[in-house]
Amino acid sequence: MKRLPVVAIVGRPNVGKSSLFNRLIGKKVAIIDDTPGVTRDRIVQEADLDDHKVILVDTGGVDTSGEGFAKETTEQAKRAMEEADIIVFVVDGKEGITPLDEEVGRILRKWKKPVIVAVNKVDEPFMEDMVYDFYRLGFDEVIPISTIHKIGIPTLTEKILTHLPPDLKETAKKEFEKEERRKKAEKLITEEASAELDQLADSLEAGEEYEIEEEEKEPIKVAIVGRPNMGKSTLLNALVGEERAIVSDVPGTTRDAIDSYVKIGDDEFIFIDTAGIRRRGKIKDIEYYSYLRALDAIDRADVVVLLIDAVEGPTDRDAKIAGIALEKFKPVILAVNKTDLLQSEKDWERLHRELDLNFDFIPFAPRVFISAKEKKGLKELLKQIKDVYRQYTKKVRTGEFNRALRELMEIHQPPVYKNKIVKIYYGTQVKTKPPTFLLFSNYPEGIPKSFRRFLENRLREKFGFNKIPIRIVFKKR
Repeated sequence: MKRLPVVAIVGRPNVGKSSLFNRLIGKKVAIIDDTPGVTRDRIVQEADLDDHKVILVDTGGVDTSGEGFAKETTEQAKRAMEEADIIVFVVDGKEGITPLDEEVGRILRKWKKPVIVAVNKVDEPFMEDMVYDFYRLGFDEVIPISTIHKIGIPTLTEKILTHLPPDLKETAKKEFEKEERRKKAEKLITEEASAELDQLADSLEAGEEYEIEEEEKEPIKVAIVGRPNMGKSTLLNALVGEERAIVSDVPGTTRDAIDSYVKIGDDEFIFIDTAGIRRRGKIKDIEYYSYLRALDAIDRADVVVLLIDAVEGPTDRDAKIAGIALEKFKPVILAVNKTDLLQSEKDWERLHRELDLNFDFIPFAPRVFISAKEKKGLKELLKQIKDVYRQYTKKVRTGEFNRALRELMEIHQPPVYKNKIVKIYYGTQVKTKPPTFLLFSNYPEGIPKSFRRFLENRLREKFGFNKIPIRIVFKKR
């Protein structure tokens, strides 16, 4: 698989790295706070830069003080530098060059990679003359910016793309175009009436195939979610094989959603570790943004691994998290952790009863029993992730789908709506992730939820979607 170019944002604490990250992404992803060191881990997100898709990495500040998490965040920042294709070195234009800036500069020069110095907080035109002093750091590209006032961001974006190797730049362009095609398919589903919908209906009536564009193999994006202290970071590190996430006994150590790429055999994964999801009433200040990051991780994921404590058993909060994923049509795997602590057969029986009770609304979700600490059950977990992803990306040909649809209509017709016979004429799969089927009817508003459930269950059974949710959308013909 051709990978996307990686752009790392580095610098000492509190110079505006996360603000720049959010500005380039176009939304608030990294947590911003006046407290230095808020960003502890690498935060990884896809970003669109002038019709090019790149991987943008925000890092914790490089800090040699040794206080708090300084050692861990500095190590994470160094790893980001090592993995990056281009590095954006953020400094504070108001404070000028500090000894720590010079230390970061020395570290960067060792990597011999393209470095762009972004002098932040240059909020007024008269301040631009102060920027020239930053050439003393030893890099050719020095650009004044203001993340607050959006000054210099287009110039910085242009410079980033200029320094991309030609092959990576081409991949970045192609991936952006692929994403645009996905948005077009989603638009087809959400629009109430359009020329594209009419054209699709005409082609289906004529018996034509609707082809979903073939995509290159991609890493499977797996979000590891759950309540705080379920062992998410421990599981991530066990799967990745390195101390990728900062594991600590302090609750809430993971504040952001952080991504880890790993290749296991021929399979590629991106594991997303997230801050624990608490009840809304218990979320305060900075934890609120951690909660939003966890929800965003679910949104970005192909597969959601919900971690549950085997000793405590599942809770209403666990069911709520599964419900959030289900609302987004995301496949969920129930990963029951800390099974090494179960003492007896009665404990296991109690656990299975509670799982049945709490997750009765998602009976198709696979269950895997693991011990992240002892690295038990991980092979089965990976097997289920791959199997679920295969279903999540599966395609059904239009002719085959309509034959099955006709057979179902012969067995069970929709009920009468306002004394009118409801007909479902034909349909097709219009996208994957999730498998989404668009069906045309004379009265789509007259199809009750009970019939929709019947249709979904039969189609899932017929086409092998037995572990994932599917999406069915009705449009008027």
